[in-house]
Amino acid sequence: MRAAWSTPAMLAAALIFGAAASAAQAQSAGEKLFKQQCAACHAVAKDVPMGMGPNLAGIVGKDAGKMEGYRYSAEFIKGLDGQKWTPELLEAWLTNPQNLAQGTYMMYKQNDASVRKTIIEYLQSIK
Repeated sequence: MRAAWSTPAMLAAALIFGAAASAAQAQSAGEKLFKQQCAACHAVAKDVPMGMGPNLAGIVGKDAGKMEGYRYSAEFIKGLDGQKWTPELLEAWLTNPQNLAQGTYMMYKQNDASVRKTIIEYLQSIK
């Protein structure tokens, strides 16, 4: 008796299933943390409208407080004027934004250095 599934059909099904499983696992730890802790206010995809916070796509290397289409608080502009977003500045910002710009809208702060590092590495990967 002949099998209901031919070898090519079984191979195709295995490849499709494997690709779907791989895509589900492809989410990095940084992406997962970003989605859990930052995505409520920030997007990281190009051409996505601003949320409560500015879009962070390609943020590393950009001038702080100069995102076109986003209105920063006076406190933010005063505290970060003339600075560029570097991993070091992001580290200080995520540790406690109020230390850099007291009265800024961002209230989130992350006490775990490894979580900050993982989020920053993720942001560096978004171009």
